[in-house]
Amino acid sequence: MTVGEIDAVAKAYHDAVADKDTAAILALYTEDAKFLPPNGEPCDGRAEIQAWMDQMFEMGASSLDLEPLETKEGGDLTVEYGRYTLGMEPPDAEAFTDVGKYIVVHERQDDDSTKIVLDIFNSNQEAA
Repeated sequence: MTVGEIDAVAKAYHDAVADKDTAAILALYTEDAKFLPPNGEPCDGRAEIQAWMDQMFEMGASSLDLEPLETKEGGDLTVEYGRYTLGMEPPDAEAFTDVGKYIVVHERQDDDSTKIVLDIFNSNQEAA
């Protein structure tokens, strides 16, 4: 994957969160992708990722900025390491921002596009 392709995925993710567009987020993942959010069970496949994303939007997720910092390539896989900034506007609480890090594994598809196959992230904030 080129830097431009990585940046394009980061922008697409940013725009989809801003629009609260779960379908656009899911389009970035393979059908059998693994999504590993903090403090919870892994999501296995798009249906479970969709349920998790829908819950995040209900909890007030309003923005997501991704900053890819480093990539490693091998064959059809690209591993991306970066920082995220997540804006939250909970319905009955004060808005806040979470900053953390992530690792995403992209896989080149048969049509030469790339999709996310593994996605894990966690906050830089200390556990409560």
